[in-house]
Amino acid sequence: MASSACPECGRPARRVALRTVKAMLTGLALRRLRPHDDFRFCGSAECDVVYFSSEQTFRVTDVRERVFQKDPSGDAPVCYCFDWTQASLVAAAGRGIRPDEEIEGHVREGRCACDLRNPQGACCLGNVKAVLAQVREGSSDPRGPARREFGRI
Repeated sequence: MASSACPECGRPARRVALRTVKAMLTGLALRRLRPHDDFRFCGSAECDVVYFSSEQTFRVTDVRERVFQKDPSGDAPVCYCFDWTQASLVAAAGRGIRPDEEIEGHVREGRCACDLRNPQGACCLGNVKAVLAQVREGSSDPRGPARREFGRI
């Protein structure tokens, strides 16, 4: 069983389903996968480890998607199902649009597939709301200090 702490940065990491790991790994990384262990997702912005188990570590370069928690560009998806990036969330909020409410509606209708599309293997709505909260607080960098907390347990 994998430790709950990232082997690289030592921060607590959330458990993630094997199907999420398989869906996210590149072909080369998937060829190395030993699927018999429990996997964790490291959401630390300062660490390039995305997934780890007691025997394996997969880094940012091993996954198919840009990982929001680890990508400072603003162009990485925050909401992987409905294509909201940090930049598009900030722009929408500036126009008075509430993307979080739109996403909540899609979730209620059973349209989200976060367990497969989101590298953290869980609903992205918390990340969306955290970005929007940073915008409302007037942070010059909407990822701000809360960025280090996105995707954490």
